[in-house]
Amino acid sequence: MRLPSATRRIPLLLALLLVLSLALAACSRGDKSPQSRPPSATQSSANAAAPVDAVKIVVEEPGLYRVTAADLAAAGFDLATQEMAQLALTAGGAPVAFSMAGSGDEQAITFYGEPRDSRYGSQNIYWLNKAQSEAQPAAVAAADASPSDAAPVTTFRASQHLEASKNYLSQVTDTDDHWLWESLFAPAVYTVTFDLPGYAGGDADMVISLWGNSEDRSNPDHSARLRLNGETIGESAWDGKGWKTLTETVPAANLLPVGNELGIELPGDTEAVVDMVYLNQVDVAYDRQLATTADEQLAFSLPGATDLVVSGSAGEDALVWDVTDPLMPVALTGAVADSGGLRLRTTVGDAPRMVVLAEPDALLSPDAVLPATGADLRDNPEGADYIAVAYPDFIPALQPLVEHRRSQGLRVTVASIDDVYDTFSYGVPDPAAIRDYMRYARDNWTGPAPRFLLLVGDATYDYRGFLDGSTPNFVPTYLLSTHFVGETASDNWFVSLDDEDDLPDMAVGRIPAQTAQQVEDVVAKTLAYEADTTAGEWDGRALFVADNEQEGFQTIADNLAADAVPASYQIDKVYLGSSDNPTSQIVKALDEGVGLVTYVGHGSMNVWGKDKMFQISDSNALDNNRLPFLVTMTCLVGYFHHPTATSMGEELLLNPKGGIVAGLMPTSESLATDQTELATNVYAHMFGDAGTVGEAIMLGKRDLNLDRNLMQDIIETFTLLGDPALVLQKPG
Repeated sequence: MRLPSATRRIPLLLALLLVLSLALAACSRGDKSPQSRPPSATQSSANAAAPVDAVKIVVEEPGLYRVTAADLAAAGFDLATQEMAQLALTAGGAPVAFSMAGSGDEQAITFYGEPRDSRYGSQNIYWLNKAQSEAQPAAVAAADASPSDAAPVTTFRASQHLEASKNYLSQVTDTDDHWLWESLFAPAVYTVTFDLPGYAGGDADMVISLWGNSEDRSNPDHSARLRLNGETIGESAWDGKGWKTLTETVPAANLLPVGNELGIELPGDTEAVVDMVYLNQVDVAYDRQLATTADEQLAFSLPGATDLVVSGSAGEDALVWDVTDPLMPVALTGAVADSGGLRLRTTVGDAPRMVVLAEPDALLSPDAVLPATGADLRDNPEGADYIAVAYPDFIPALQPLVEHRRSQGLRVTVASIDDVYDTFSYGVPDPAAIRDYMRYARDNWTGPAPRFLLLVGDATYDYRGFLDGSTPNFVPTYLLSTHFVGETASDNWFVSLDDEDDLPDMAVGRIPAQTAQQVEDVVAKTLAYEADTTAGEWDGRALFVADNEQEGFQTIADNLAADAVPASYQIDKVYLGSSDNPTSQIVKALDEGVGLVTYVGHGSMNVWGKDKMFQISDSNALDNNRLPFLVTMTCLVGYFHHPTATSMGEELLLNPKGGIVAGLMPTSESLATDQTELATNVYAHMFGDAGTVGEAIMLGKRDLNLDRNLMQDIIETFTLLGDPALVLQKPG
């Protein structure tokens, strides 16, 4: 919890360390291939695929792809019985031109594929359908590329992009890519080694992107020097926290075809107490020879109507495609092979032409070909009150809760996250697909509109799996910018369905499980809670826990206990300073049974209070069979999206022996005054007109005073961990 700035100041260095400890994951990415989550059991069992009318072709690098009839047959798609006019290839809903040739198992389609440029993943999905869809078949057009008598060019301007995603920084601005390469504390040197494939001589242009991550009263805060192969090529000094771009032209004498060493040095020659800089990326533009090898594709850009000659192994059987429009490439014909190489002429056009050349053996194979067997989630004539979006392998464990909610009269729909992607984001992972699903259900299904959204599966800010040991992204969250910690998780975003405001239109909750057993545990706790016949003996007790009074936390707790909770509750209090061992008092109260727990004070991912009144290890050890609902007026306790650590809020919910039945907790930092208003509103609805805890939270957010500058962060980042349709046990 943060107090208003008038009553609280944090020294610069302490603030820097706090941000580093909470928001920065400094693990190195291994050599594994990035993936957002493991394949589900349904994705992994395609050995004997049933016949299908569509397949998903997965690609992760740019180039010309060949997919054979045998590849497609393994996924259940029979290419041999199809004419080209009966097929349609699409990506992102747009038609993609392709060619088809051959016979038998070697019959194949060829197309130009590109990866996604997205923080949510690099894999792209190309859909091959039997053409009964809106997309119409598109054959690759041809254009004459016969060479003229003009002198041909033999080089092109190539670009070498150097980047590694090793460090996550939530507070970088002006980008949705929060992954940086290397952190440097002055004095320091970091060396980047790189080659220049096909280097043809001449100068190179280098662009180095840096992020200054510290600031001081002195000016400048930062100083950097660039050395290439032992020679200084540039230096710069700048002030403040933010992006810095260094641009240098490097003479040919300083460049090597292989083994260039770029040193980024922070000499530490400023007056700043701390000079911390992140290297983000390096781009090198240089002249490259137009030359090929038998097993590699060559991609190059040249002006329109340019004669060129490609040396190396390329012959007249090479595929040469103009991919300036990557969805509608054009096959270039008429190239002539002679002793000097393959001669051709780019097509006429005002813009530079992007061309890919590949010999037959260099055509790429897709990363995977998967049967498209998912459900179309738009088709739901019954409508729904309650929608669960789950990782596929977790759906069986969820079924007892589904049946329980149906027995209460709710119309329940359970959707695999894969089907959500297939229906609303063309098969590629994207959190927006969940929101679009909710909007579609509200606007098109039989009414009344859905009331509840339950997300079943853990999430992470490491969408692409850069970090070793990163939590898989079972069901993603949405990351948005906040005032104090930069970007953080917002499940509220999924149910904020009107563009004119960010208020929730549905109740949303999450079971942040990483295994089916964890889903079973939470479901069992939820069902046992609602069926508890001892309710009335213990659920009429409310426990208020508060941090130090010097910052007003105990007064806030007193006011809430007196004004927001019905008089029928017995109020118990554990305040810092009132006991030599507040932890044991909290555990004792939970063991005896309380219906409601409220914490007010400082917090982080794994602790309540600066004096550690209650820690994550305490939550793991709980063995209470009477489960309270938890409201935390603090910071970061619900930070469920950390890729390598578990928050206290998650541990309390996932504890199979006890803990809590559900809880309202933040994924960010915010002000005590704003948190108090939310808690007051939630209690008013929880003990008033709301039938469920999720609806009490939704209505409590909708009642907030939006004229307060930072109230938006409260709406977006206070998250329900647990079932939004949970009915609170109340005294009497």
